[in-house]
This record gives sequence, structure tokens and C-alpha cells, in this order.
Amino acid sequence: MKTSLLFTLIAYSGLLFAQPEKIPNKGESFIKQIEGKLDKAKVAIDKQCLDINGSKSAENFYIKGYVYTEIAKSAIYKNSVPNANTDALVAIKKCKELDIEKKYTSDCINVLFELSSMFYNDGISNYNTALKSNNTTDYSKALSNFENFFDVIKTLDNDQAIVNHLIESSKINKNAVVVYTAYCAQKSGDNEKAKKYYAQTVLLDEPNTEKAKSNGTSLGYIYYADLLLSTGDTATSKKVISKAVKLYPDNTDVISDAIDIYSKSKNASEMADFLQVALNSNPNNSKMLVILAGAFNTISKDYLRKGYQSTSNEYRDKAIKTFEKVLTLKPTDNKIVFNANYNLGILYYNPAVISYKKKDENNKQEYEYLFQKAVPYLENAYKIDSKNKNVINMLMKCYQTLNETGKAEAIEKELYK
Repeated sequence: MKTSLLFTLIAYSGLLFAQPEKIPNKGESFIKQIEGKLDKAKVAIDKQCLDINGSKSAENFYIKGYVYTEIAKSAIYKNSVPNANTDALVAIKKCKELDIEKKYTSDCINVLFELSSMFYNDGISNYNTALKSNNTTDYSKALSNFENFFDVIKTLDNDQAIVNHLIESSKINKNAVVVYTAYCAQKSGDNEKAKKYYAQTVLLDEPNTEKAKSNGTSLGYIYYADLLLSTGDTATSKKVISKAVKLYPDNTDVISDAIDIYSKSKNASEMADFLQVALNSNPNNSKMLVILAGAFNTISKDYLRKGYQSTSNEYRDKAIKTFEKVLTLKPTDNKIVFNANYNLGILYYNPAVISYKKKDENNKQEYEYLFQKAVPYLENAYKIDSKNKNVINMLMKCYQTLNETGKAEAIEKELYK
């Protein structure tokens, strides 16, 4: 996975959801009755829930869920019960199962809101740590918390709409959380689980572009496509990344990944369609144009290997025109300027060398023309990076072939410094 495509999440300093107004409830009353001590409240409610009759009480399990949630929030007690929030969720599920008359529905919702914020924020914290450490254990912790977050939402049943509203009002992209979860599963070594999560955000057969785009994220498509490719499903990988190109044609990471995938699948010519889409969408994006020009050159080489000289030349010309377009935009980034000049130099230099090696007097005009075309671009590249041995070597050979002896000797000294 490309580290440039990896993102750091910022945990919320407060709770994920706005909390309902605080009102007295049976959970609070239970704790107050036991001197307000959470540890004693835990022992008492555990005992009641284990009792034959108490184990059938929805109220007992609601209280247990409430007590354990308070423990999970407590700086004093949470370390003594490491899985308090998970245990709280199990208790609330049991309460909902036993609460036939729905007496504790609103109380359970309040607890679930608090648990959702805990699981989400803990997941974000673990995820950020994992990105820095690249440790499987940290990714596994994040995965567990994100999955518990989704389990809370599932537990709300008919109140799903309320949770979705709260997520939206809190500016949380639920689909992005699905992608984080998938990535954590992938980094934890569970590729099948990762695929299931990624697939939730990728609508390959959805013709409505806006609907498909709103259901996913660009990174989700990239990660999913890369995972599919790494596990041998090249065909689906190409479908996923091609869909991503249609949805995010101006995203350089998506385009770069698409080019990488199609190159690895050893059928670079299939790039042509989506490259044209990307080119039309980014007529003045220098960085993107450099990427696209390089891809056109890759296609040209692919056709040349297969013996299709005229088609190879067609894509070589597209590469040249695209690199030239970069230079006309006058980008301020020297890396982009160097890249464009260097590659333009090569695009003329390589066929010049091939022509020169034929040792045919009839094609002297051809190779001299090509070497002359290469020189100004290589000279511009040399001005930016005067220590680049490849540039120096090509320039020296150009000068020698064109009988520019003085320039050839001068730059040859630079080659052997």
C-alpha cells in the first residue's frame, strides 16, 4: 500500500454524539444506593445478574450496562475492568432481549449513544497509533473498536434512523469508518473480512455516478483494488479501480493506482480509455499530466513489444504532447519541470539511438534530427540537476553524434567527477 495514500485521523476531544439531557435513572439510583462506589456497584449487579431469577430481569441487565459504561468512562476504575465497554454492550443486548414491554428502550438508547462514542474514539486512537507503529496488534485493537461501533448501531434496531441523523450532524462519514475498519482487518491479516467491508462502499454496478460516489471514498476504492490484486483477483481489481477513475477522475492517487494496477496486470493498453477521461478532466493539472504522459509512454512500449509500431508511435506522440503541455503551464515545482524535460529528452533520445545503431547513411538525417530534438530538453533537465549521471551521459552522446566536440568534452568531465 502506498504510504502517500495513508491518512491520519483526528480523534474528537469530546463524545461523538451530542448527549441527551441528564435525568435520574435506575442505573444512577443503583450506584447511589451503594455509596456511589462503582466497584461495589459492579460486584452487586454482577451477583444479581447471576442469580436464577435476576438473570431473567431486563432491569438488572440495563443496570449492568449502565454501571459498566460508567466504569469504562472512569479514569479511576476503567483499568481494573479493561473490557468494561464491551461487557456493557453485551448487557444492553441482553436487556433488549428480555425487555418485551420496551420499558427500558429509551434508557438503553442513552447507554448505546455513550458506548458508540467510546468505541469510535478508541478506534480512532488505536488507528492513529497503528499508522505510526504499523503494528498488527494496534490494527487489531482498532478493528475491534470499529466493529463494536457498528455493533452498537445494529443493536439500536428501529432507532437506526436516529443514529444516522446523529452521525450526520456530527459530520462523521459512516462510509469512511467502514473503510477504516476494512483497512484494519487487512492489516490484521484477515483479507476476507477486509473484502466484505470494502465491498460495502463500492457499487460497481451502480450507473448513477453521484449515488455511487456518495456511498464510498476514493481511498476505499484504492485499498480494495490493491487488496484484490494482491490476492490474485486481477479482473475484479481492474473493475474496482476503473470505477474509481470514473468517480474521481481528478484524484491523482486514484489515477496513479489505476496505472500501477493495469501495468502489473501486463496489459497496459487497457489504460487508454480511463487515461483519456483523466486527461480531459485535468487539462491544467501539471502533476496529473506528468503521470498521464508516463502512462502513455508505458502503453507505447507495450505495443512496441507486441510488434505494433504504428500504434506505439501514436501513444509515444501522446506522451510527448502531454509532457509538452506540462511545460507550457510553467509549473513552479522543479521536480515536475525536471520530470517533463527528462522524459521528453528520453522520448527523442531512445529512438535516435536505435536509428543510429542501424549504421545506415540513409537514415543519418533521421537520427540527427532526433538527437537535436532531445538536446534542449536534456539541457533543461541538466540545469535543474547537474549531477544526474543519466542526463550527463545522454547529453554527451548527443553532442558527440552531432559533432559538437567542445560541448561533448566539457560535459564528459562532469560525468567522471
